[in-house]
Amino acid sequence: MITRRTFAKSALAALPLASAAFAQKKVAPNASKFGGVQIGVQTYSYRTLRDFSKPLDLAGQKELVNRIVDAMVQDQINSCEYWIAFIEPVGGTYSRTGTTPEMLTAREELKKWRLSHPMEIFEYSRKVITDAGITINSAMFNFTDYIVDGEIDHAFEAAKALGTKVVSANCTVKSIKRAAPFADKHNLLLAAHSETAPFDTTLDGMVFADNLLNALKQSPNMRITLDTGHFTAYGQNALQFVKDHHDKIVNLHLKDRLKNPPEPHTDENTPEFGKGDAPIKEILQYMKKQKLTFPATIEYEYKSDRPAVEEVRRCVEYAKAALA
Repeated sequence: MITRRTFAKSALAALPLASAAFAQKKVAPNASKFGGVQIGVQTYSYRTLRDFSKPLDLAGQKELVNRIVDAMVQDQINSCEYWIAFIEPVGGTYSRTGTTPEMLTAREELKKWRLSHPMEIFEYSRKVITDAGITINSAMFNFTDYIVDGEIDHAFEAAKALGTKVVSANCTVKSIKRAAPFADKHNLLLAAHSETAPFDTTLDGMVFADNLLNALKQSPNMRITLDTGHFTAYGQNALQFVKDHHDKIVNLHLKDRLKNPPEPHTDENTPEFGKGDAPIKEILQYMKKQKLTFPATIEYEYKSDRPAVEEVRRCVEYAKAALA
C-alpha cells in the first residue's frame, strides 16, 4: 500500500499509455451522480499510474494526465479533485519534512519549477479532462510551513488554469493562516483538509474540528474539505460535523478508517469501504436527503492487490448502493 507518507520510497511501474482510440471515449453525463449526490474521485486514487522514482518532463506529465483520464473514463466518474503533486516533476515527494541533502536539493528544484509559472500542464489537464466529460471540482496542494509566497501563488494560479474555484489544502495550523490571504488575493475558495498532514510535525493538526473551525475565521473565502476517514480515525463524529457545518464544506473525501487505532497511519487502519468505522453510508444518505451539492470524492487508499481502476470502481458501486 502506498500512502502520501510512503510513496516517495516506492518505484511503481507506470502503466502503458491509453490508446488514441480509447482516449476519445467520454464519461456519460452524470455517470457518477446518484440520488442527486455527486460522487467524484481524488486523482491520488490512481497513484500507481506513476513511477515516483523518476522525474517527469512536460511530455511525461501529459502522458500521465492521459493515463489518469483513461482511468476515470473506465470508472465512469464525471467529477474529480486534481492532486497537483501527482504531476509535479519530482512527484511532490519533497513537500514533507526532512533535511537530507537529497531532499533539500529536490525541494529547491520543485520550488524553481513552481516559480516558473508552469501553466501549460494545467491548461492541458483542463482540456483533456473536461473533453472527457469530467468536471474538475477542486485542486489539492501541499501547503507546507516552508514554501515561499510564490509557491502559494502558484497553487492558486494552477487552480485557475484547471478551471476550478476551489483549492483543497493539505496544511498545518500555521500554514493555513499564512495561505488564507492568498485566497482573497486570487478570489478563490481555500478549503482546509481535515488531515494531520505528513509534513506536520505537531500533534495538534488540522484533522481536529476546532482547528478546522478556527481556519474558517481567517478569511471569508475559507472552507473545509472533510475527510471522513481521517476525521473518524482521530475519534471524531464525521456525520455530526457534516450536519453542523455543511454550509462551509465544499468537498468531502470518502474514505473508511478504524476509530482510535494505536497507530493511526498503518495500512491496516484503512480498510475497504464498509469495513471500518467511518459513517460513509450515513453521510451519503444525509447528503441525499438534504440535497447537499458539494461532491463526495472517493479517495482510494486501502491495501489491495487489484488494479486501482478496479478498486475505485468498487468504491463507486459502494456509494451508489448507499444512495439507492
